[in-house]
Amino acid sequence: MRKSNGFMALNWQEHKVKDPVLKQQSDSPVRRAGRPRRLTTQQVIEAAIALGLEDLTMAALAERLNVRVAVLYNYVKGRDELIDLAARQVLTSQQFPDDHGQHWRDYAIGYARAAYDLFRSDAQLLSLLMSGKLSPAIKIDSVEAWLEAMTIRGFPPLNALALRKAIDAIVMGSAVQAAHARAHASDYPGAVRDAVKSRSKAELPQLSVHLDSFVAIEEPDAWEASLHLLLDGIAAMRTASA
Repeated sequence: MRKSNGFMALNWQEHKVKDPVLKQQSDSPVRRAGRPRRLTTQQVIEAAIALGLEDLTMAALAERLNVRVAVLYNYVKGRDELIDLAARQVLTSQQFPDDHGQHWRDYAIGYARAAYDLFRSDAQLLSLLMSGKLSPAIKIDSVEAWLEAMTIRGFPPLNALALRKAIDAIVMGSAVQAAHARAHASDYPGAVRDAVKSRSKAELPQLSVHLDSFVAIEEPDAWEASLHLLLDGIAAMRTASA
């Protein structure tokens, strides 16, 4: 409703307060008769991301965009394709390392940190992956860039792919563990310490001696030690075969 002057606007606000039925109607999306609203695929994807991909429904998305559900199918084939497109956008929006000739180890660490930050900042991606709702298509471009970077640095393609898979396993596993730790307790390392101390030293002779090390490694974001162990092993293998 257009407001021609301040007086009219004031009376409209007063009327909304006095009439709760009109207030409820005014707070709801208004659908106009006539031609369907024109959208872009990008608008549909961004609206889906804003709603959250894990429990996304086409009906909820249509309501957010103020269109009929049927209109959405002019832009995507269905929910599965939409989730794939949205997840791919989330992944590509993450700043993975540029290849400027750095050592292979630095490139790998840069990739791992960027991937971990992505999964830590957007927990729904992990949930979608574990539930099988994301297709392999979401990672194809990233794997292509990885292969190009690592083969230039002397890695056989199979070894480069195996290293990428190992890093992904560390990153995703660590992100899941971090999510669990934060959901379980605000001081997860403290909870781990208490759990060990609740048992006798006779039951846990090794953990009792190395408790501080165990607690430190259980810090939710203390995942890079595992990454460096992996990379140390790769570096030793490359040195031995040189």
